[in-house]
Amino acid sequence: MTTPTCRTHPRWQRVLVVLVLLGTLVLAGCTPAGNTTLPATRVLFIGNSYTFYNGGVDQVLHGLAPNTEAVSATAGGYKLSDHLRDSSTMDKLHEGGWDVVVLQEQSQGAVWSYGQFTTSARRLVAETRKIGAKPMLLQTWARPDSNGVTTGALEAAFTKAGKSLKADVIPAGSAFGRSLSLHPQIVLNQRDGHPTREGTYLAGCVAYATIFGVSPVGNGFTGGLDGDTARLLQQMAEQAAHQ
Repeated sequence: MTTPTCRTHPRWQRVLVVLVLLGTLVLAGCTPAGNTTLPATRVLFIGNSYTFYNGGVDQVLHGLAPNTEAVSATAGGYKLSDHLRDSSTMDKLHEGGWDVVVLQEQSQGAVWSYGQFTTSARRLVAETRKIGAKPMLLQTWARPDSNGVTTGALEAAFTKAGKSLKADVIPAGSAFGRSLSLHPQIVLNQRDGHPTREGTYLAGCVAYATIFGVSPVGNGFTGGLDGDTARLLQQMAEQAAHQ
């Protein structure tokens, strides 16, 4: 009867195996965990620092939907009327090949200067449709120093504009208001209104839910936030997008 032999490995080999396994786990954790089942989509964001802060709403959208090519044409303090006069923005728009074009007005402009906002948006919506893309309006959010420009006022202005222009609204401002009411511990914007990393992530989740019509809840891309915070913001985005 042959006695089974117990084969031992040198210590360095055992250490190497452990390191390889740990490396595999780390790489798995770093792998993009967004929704890869969605179709390839090209999205152009036209806006200002509300869009480009913290790496940009466009990059959050790409993280949530990796098949999406998301690009921005942005400049600090810009209104949509400024973009109409900016050849770099218009050239980017007229490159064509976009599926969706998201228009973001100056943070309070939709309320303070509704006529100018809708006049500029109407021209950009028309140009967007000429190249075969779908226009959307990104609803901005109330600032802590809002001077009376509340979430409700912004919701009313964007709802009216969306109906007039026959363009869908990405209700990021509504999501901010809901989240700040239910989860005030999550700071979404600075005093001047610019989003924190959490705010940019929330806006991206609302864009994702509105553009694709799918819930962000459960999406593995967290934008570097802790899992619990990301899940709460995903829920706020879903509720705002489907209210």
